[in-house]
Amino acid sequence: MRLTLTLMTISGLGLVPLAAQEKPAPVIEILKESIKEGRGAPHEKVEADYAAAFRKANFPGRYVALATMSGPNEVWFIEPMPSFASAAEYDQVQQKEPLKSAVAMMESRDGELRGSSRSLWAVYRPDLSYGAEKFNPAKTRYVTVGTFRVRLGHEVDFLAAAKTYLGGFQKAGIDECNVAYQVVAGAPAGTYLFFNMMDSMKTMDGAPARMQAIQQAMGQTAYAQLMKTSGDIFVSIEDTLLQVKPGMSYPPQSMIDADPGFWKPKPAAKPAAAAAPPEKKAQ
Repeated sequence: MRLTLTLMTISGLGLVPLAAQEKPAPVIEILKESIKEGRGAPHEKVEADYAAAFRKANFPGRYVALATMSGPNEVWFIEPMPSFASAAEYDQVQQKEPLKSAVAMMESRDGELRGSSRSLWAVYRPDLSYGAEKFNPAKTRYVTVGTFRVRLGHEVDFLAAAKTYLGGFQKAGIDECNVAYQVVAGAPAGTYLFFNMMDSMKTMDGAPARMQAIQQAMGQTAYAQLMKTSGDIFVSIEDTLLQVKPGMSYPPQSMIDADPGFWKPKPAAKPAAAAAPPEKKAQ
């Protein structure tokens, strides 16, 4: 994991204790690492060593790791912060010894396991989010991330369509938490990310019923018109399913305390040593 800038704690994916923060972080950096085929296990071990080094150094930032369950074999590290200015401050902390040398050593190990890596910077969009007050990162186990790329010149159309769609969510009383971010660096202009936080994949089983409720709340005509115009508004839409990986994460203590069984599981018990066979008596 390349920690070239800063590590903070996103509310589930902010700066300040993750579990204690009630609102999503104003700014996040997403580091995407593409893992080579067959190198998932050693990569996970290196990332666990990264987290151990940060704990030992009592590094003030935090991050959460998400492994893809769809699309390319990647691990996403969510590194939130209260502002862009805080990035440089935490970078200075990371440059101090012995953490600097520890990170450099693990970077050489990690580099052999990655096919590529990429960083994105994004800002929180509360006007495009829904149910953010239900944000509960400590209990989040899976996340779906919708990546929407808006065509140049169609920003106003996108915002109007989003307002209409979210209105359908509210009218239908959909029980979800969707947190929206606008990418400002690292991806084409007009890229938006929508994080849907889930405590279980069972949530996905109810998706068809929720979509039907939204259609009914909006009205078939309005919904059909919205779908028709989406091709003019968006260049592309992609959904990615990810799983929270506590072993590769460096969460705050408040988050661990909220669910220690998940965030700090007990190490597996070592198998008992086989009893030595009794010695034969001399004849």
